[in-house]
Amino acid sequence: MHIPSLAVTGRRSRSLPAHGLLGICLVAVAWPASWLHLGLLGEYSFFPLWLGFILTIDALVLRRNGSSLLSRGSVPFLGMFLVSVPLWWIFEGVNQFTESWHYSGADDYSPLRYVLVASWHFSVVIPAVLESTELLGSFRLLERLNQGPRLAPSSRFLAGIMALGSVSFAALFLWPEYAFPLTWISLFLLMDPINYLQGRPSIIGDLRRGDWRLLIALAAGALLCGWFWEMWNYWAFPKWYYTIDNVDFAHIFEMPLLGYAGYPVFGLEVYSAYHFLTGLVARFPKVQLQISGVEPELPSGGAVVSRTVPVGAPMEG
Repeated sequence: MHIPSLAVTGRRSRSLPAHGLLGICLVAVAWPASWLHLGLLGEYSFFPLWLGFILTIDALVLRRNGSSLLSRGSVPFLGMFLVSVPLWWIFEGVNQFTESWHYSGADDYSPLRYVLVASWHFSVVIPAVLESTELLGSFRLLERLNQGPRLAPSSRFLAGIMALGSVSFAALFLWPEYAFPLTWISLFLLMDPINYLQGRPSIIGDLRRGDWRLLIALAAGALLCGWFWEMWNYWAFPKWYYTIDNVDFAHIFEMPLLGYAGYPVFGLEVYSAYHFLTGLVARFPKVQLQISGVEPELPSGGAVVSRTVPVGAPMEG
């Protein structure tokens, strides 16, 4: 699949690209349809609402940087939606034990319909988080974080992190009433060291080079998504709600305030799981995040010189 109009030009446009306008239109239709419960349109508004969010964010990144996840390759872009489905089903499997969230309005669905609709909705998780990461990573605030403290991951350190991840994941099934917060970090602890050892993009690989930009951008991007997930869910139907012992107070929308602390580490988990799952298929088309940390400069001729630097590169040497 090729979209000629979205080819990377290395120039920053002063107007929003066409797919961004499409995204805004999708949000403008799906958001009120969801909150006003407008029949089938409201019931199935989740995917078009989040597709609109994703396209809008991608267009903003393209406008700022002259490059975006979609413009760098439509096939890898679509691949994010595909990989997102099995990832969230893993979380749904964990939730069968932790019982942290539940769905209102799903009881009338047949098993097949539930699986199909849920998978459709789950497909937006990875694209939403990674697009938000690229947008927030395009600001100057992250500029100084590419020369931070360096991590020196020894074999013992990596083995210890993987062991901790394995124990954390097992604890979700053995002691779910106590271990439920580990839902949002156990896969990261297990998968990121494997990605590093396999030469895939990893947070550990970035920290080894002293580059903290991706870690911060992922955490902030997931928190941004979390705000919109919880806000758009609040007056929607069908919707989800939470039953979380000991922290079920001071709600912002349906989510307890302390629950928002899970979103930043969830961003790291999404990134690591994406590269772990795509790494299982050798020729799977993969996206590479680009975090600029420095806004492009306008030379005298008016063209934009992009100073975007790829992050999350495979392990060196």
